[in-house]
Amino acid sequence: MSARPTLLIVSYYFAPSPLVGAKRFSFLAREFARLGYNVHIVTNGIGDSPHGREDGSLPICGTVHRVGAPFEVPVRGNGLFPRFANAVLRRLLAPVGLEYFWARAATRRALAVAAKLPRGIVIATSPPHAALIAGARVARRLKWPLIIDYRDPWSAYDWPAWHRGWISQWFARRIEGTLVRRSAARVLNTLSMRDWFEESFPQAAANRNFVVPNGFDAVTSDQAQSTTGPIEIVHAGEIYGSRSLVPLLRAVEILSQRHPERPIRVTTYGALPSVERQRIHDEGLGRFIEERARIPFAQLFVELQRSHVQLAVVSEHMTYSVPYKIYDYMAAGRPILALAPRDAALHELLSDSDAGLCVEPTDIEGIVQALETTLFSSAAPSRSRIDHFRWSNLAQDYVNAINSANGTADDQARFRSRIALPRL
Repeated sequence: MSARPTLLIVSYYFAPSPLVGAKRFSFLAREFARLGYNVHIVTNGIGDSPHGREDGSLPICGTVHRVGAPFEVPVRGNGLFPRFANAVLRRLLAPVGLEYFWARAATRRALAVAAKLPRGIVIATSPPHAALIAGARVARRLKWPLIIDYRDPWSAYDWPAWHRGWISQWFARRIEGTLVRRSAARVLNTLSMRDWFEESFPQAAANRNFVVPNGFDAVTSDQAQSTTGPIEIVHAGEIYGSRSLVPLLRAVEILSQRHPERPIRVTTYGALPSVERQRIHDEGLGRFIEERARIPFAQLFVELQRSHVQLAVVSEHMTYSVPYKIYDYMAAGRPILALAPRDAALHELLSDSDAGLCVEPTDIEGIVQALETTLFSSAAPSRSRIDHFRWSNLAQDYVNAINSANGTADDQARFRSRIALPRL
């Protein structure tokens, strides 16, 4: 039997799902197992997604227990009833998410699993928020401490109205508040997210709010970049919402005139919105960009390692966030150029890690200077600060939250007195 407590992780996404939500705890579960924890994961069944069925690059460690929702939303079909049902369900479930019905099935499976295990800790990771609801129910029934892990905020963020209306936000805040009161510790993905959380839930003990970002596995590469010939800037994923590559392409045009011997091309692996494609065409910048279809991660990673610069673009609606691709970029070892609003969490992360430069999205001159420094400077980026973001190091940071949640006997008594709250 493990000398460390059991970890019962409730995560809607898990390996080998190709969705980005599967990555965090696929890697953390592996590191927890290496540290001697008895790790069990309750997760959703494997299904098809727009990005394929499985991602073979993700590790599968611990004991995985899969359970599907008894009722899938959205309801399948194009008839009148499915359309009507989905319209109603989207409104009713807006505060908690369309995956809400999975919480009941996950709770039952987790309780059945835990009945055969020594006492431990429940870790529930969101989104989707159904995982937090299930995790809180399980912790309440078992009288185990609960750690809430946020990859994205639930209600603790100033969401635009198109994302969640004020009525849905009001209900979401109260539901989440109940779960926060039940939790023994919280783990958030960025410092900015923690600030939003503490402003929204000041009653949650600040010394139990931890920041553990996402990470990467160390990868060795012997690919040396050529100092002559064409330059490639690679962007992985789609361009969403108000984000645009036009200022970047304008900067590329300026640099191409300064360094005609080194033609620069931006390659994006993921579809451009038709409106963005039209903008690029209208600006006469189409010659500087190549749009390619998404490819499996293993193939994409090779392209990232071959690139000269890796590009990330963050919208003004997600300033709390660090896109997961940033950590894939760190693993690839090439410099990162991020286009993000001034208050975005990405500025701080890139500064702290020395993994690249962050510029405001419309600052063409700033982008030119950043690319000039990155592409035509002889200084090699340092790896020492980037390496803190290896999963093996971040798991050690996570242990602080686990130990805090585990607490002393007195802490546990106080914790148990708090969890007798109305059931969701």
